[in-house]
Amino acid sequence: MLEPTVAAQPIRRLPLWAAVLFGAAVLGIAGAALTHAYAAHSSTDALPLLHGQASWAPGSRPAPVSAPRGVTAMVAFLGRGCAPCVVELRRIVRRLPAAERPVIVMAPVSAAAAYGVARGRRLLLLLDRRGDERTGYAFPLAPAFVEGDLRILARER
Repeated sequence: MLEPTVAAQPIRRLPLWAAVLFGAAVLGIAGAALTHAYAAHSSTDALPLLHGQASWAPGSRPAPVSAPRGVTAMVAFLGRGCAPCVVELRRIVRRLPAAERPVIVMAPVSAAAAYGVARGRRLLLLLDRRGDERTGYAFPLAPAFVEGDLRILARER
C-alpha cells in the first residue's frame, strides 16, 4: 500500500498591515533611542540655578557702588510698616550656618531707583560676593527658595 504523499505546506505570509506595523515599531524604537542619546547631552529643560522671580547671570547686572562687596548680601526694599517682613528675613538668615549668612541691607526708599526698583515695591534682591545682583523676590517670600539661593551664592567663588 502506498502512503499518501504530504503536499508541501504553503508559506504563510504576514498580512501587509502587520508588516507595516512591525516596521513602524522598529523605526520608532530606533528613533527614540537616537533621540534619547543626543538629547541627554544637550538638554534645554534644566532647572534654573536660582529660584527668584527674576535671576541674572554673574556680571550681567552689577549692583550700585554702595552695595556690599566680598560677602553675599540681601538688599530689602520694604518701605514702612512691614515688621513681619523683617522678622521673616531674620528667620531665614538665622537658619543658615554662620559661614553662609549674608549681610542684610534695609534699603531706604530713596535707594530704590539706583537698583532699578519701582518706588513703593516690597522687594528682596540677593547679591553675590562680587556685588552683582543675582536674583530678586517679591514679598511675600518663599523662605526655602531664598535660603537655598543664599546657600548657592555663599558657595560661589
